[in-house]
Amino acid sequence: LDLRTAETAQQLSQHGGRDRFRAKTGLPISTYFSAVKMRWMLDNVPDVKKAADEDRCCFGTIESWLIYKLCGGAAENVHVTDVSNASRYMLMDI
Repeated sequence: LDLRTAETAQQLSQHGGRDRFRAKTGLPISTYFSAVKMRWMLDNVPDVKKAADEDRCCFGTIESWLIYKLCGGAAENVHVTDVSNASRYMLMDI
């Protein structure tokens, strides 16, 4: 069990508890969901932070990466996803 994001989840829960984003995302704050892992990477992985600071960082679902690659990658900059997967990433306003 990888619990590197436990502190990040705890910090996000400080104001509003585990259900802070549930009304919007349908999910509780948890180490399981991708949004918390993305936040952890931004805070703890220098290359990810640098890419985000330089507007070169994208997060998405597996199909968003596949579509991005199949549609020309950075040259075309197509970044889309499917709602059925996006909702499980804790990033979709349901």
